[in-house]
Amino acid sequence: MEEQLKTNDVKKESSLGIQDYLSIGYVFLLVLGVFYQTIYFKYLGVNILEYSSILDVLISPIAVLTGDLKLLVGVVVCCVLALVYAKYLPKYYDWLSKKKKYQSGKKKEKLDKVRQSLKNGSKALIMFLIALYIMGGFIGFGIGRGQRTQERINDDDYKLTHQITFEDGQVSQVKMLGKNSLYIFYINKGDKEVSIAPIDSNIKLIKKLKKETKD
Repeated sequence: MEEQLKTNDVKKESSLGIQDYLSIGYVFLLVLGVFYQTIYFKYLGVNILEYSSILDVLISPIAVLTGDLKLLVGVVVCCVLALVYAKYLPKYYDWLSKKKKYQSGKKKEKLDKVRQSLKNGSKALIMFLIALYIMGGFIGFGIGRGQRTQERINDDDYKLTHQITFEDGQVSQVKMLGKNSLYIFYINKGDKEVSIAPIDSNIKLIKKLKKETKD
């Protein structure tokens, strides 16, 4: 009977496999990708969800991470910090347990409970911290990038980044603010409002302008 209970406990602990963790991780990144884009474009006065297809939503984590190198580096740093924090947190409480005021009484009981919970749920703690740090990174970068872009538009302090050639032959040099499978979001020099143009049967070519070099 005892052996059967132990077997059941092991099965419960190992009920989630690598595939399950990957699926949960993808859904988590999917939500964060949508949050990031929603926050960023909200500062520009655009409801991005109205201009997004299901495909855009599904690939939003990849689009966001590959579209902003700083965010990708930030996510990696967040993961490393979470792992380091999770590794040294139990050691911190072990260090506290050696202090005189934690040697007896209610403080000792509380500390022992915390230490035991950290040992029993070490994997859960690491996953929670990684999720928390990554969530903070996505939201923080979305707010920061949105505010910075909005301020530059208001101050007319930005460089033109792309040249758009439309099907009717019109050519415009613009500041590209974003793009998905259906629309491009840009602003013309001197404008204060974001322009939104459908790609299909409307845009012939999008060319990135070369960066100006200083003499």
